[in-house]
Amino acid sequence: MAKQFTPKLSPRLEGIVELVPEGSRVADIGCDHGYISIALVQRGLAVHSIASDIKAGPLEQAVKNIGKAGLNDKIETRLAPGITAIKHGEADVIVIAGMGQRTIAEILTENMDIAKEAKYLILQPQSELADMRRFLLDNGFKLVKNKLMIEGDKYYIAMVASATESSYPGEDINVTETFRKRFEAMQGTPEIAKVYEEMDMLFGWDLIYTDPKLAYFLNHVDHEWSEALIKLGEAKKPDYDRIKELNTKVEAARLALEMNTLFCGIDKKLFDTLGSEAVFD
Repeated sequence: MAKQFTPKLSPRLEGIVELVPEGSRVADIGCDHGYISIALVQRGLAVHSIASDIKAGPLEQAVKNIGKAGLNDKIETRLAPGITAIKHGEADVIVIAGMGQRTIAEILTENMDIAKEAKYLILQPQSELADMRRFLLDNGFKLVKNKLMIEGDKYYIAMVASATESSYPGEDINVTETFRKRFEAMQGTPEIAKVYEEMDMLFGWDLIYTDPKLAYFLNHVDHEWSEALIKLGEAKKPDYDRIKELNTKVEAARLALEMNTLFCGIDKKLFDTLGSEAVFD
């Protein structure tokens, strides 16, 4: 008897799969080769999955992989753009990963009623994380969880949003909402409030409070944005709006790193002196 196909997931895809609550009905938008749907069903996290893609080539490969995995009765494939592939009541978890923030926002905007009907959106934008979070908040979603994935020298953050649920399954509180209420009670100055809001939008409070590996990412973006500031400052015609924006981001990253190392018990002096590898390896 031939061995059934089991996809080997990259850290990025593995992180997405780990965010799906057990027993979900899933729609994987932009499914590529169908690895997420296959893994979800094989692990019992999804009872059914719709794997959709706008391109016929990847979807054909997904069909082959699903067949090799023996899951044709549990995974449907659909050739369609965005979440037009989903009908009302078909999915309580929608996964959209590996796309730019603008593309994800457009997909959600085109079928916002379907997006809001789902219990959870699991989104992994390739860039502009703050813009993605602001879009979700502006459109009536709550941010209930963030997850950091490290793949080689690349960093990915997936976020879970919901228009119907206030927290992630198995977690009693929403860290972001709890912190927001506590901060408002502190009546901080507008300047401090702006920096703290930027930290939340860029990185997610739950990661700052609980994930020691976030220090890798914060250190990375601090260097990246600081180098960009130097180049902007050396330009013949400096873009002062961009400089101001990057200064705010650098300030937020450094404060987030201070808080992350404090809450996660990281030796900040060792981290600053020898680098993240010395702390975590």
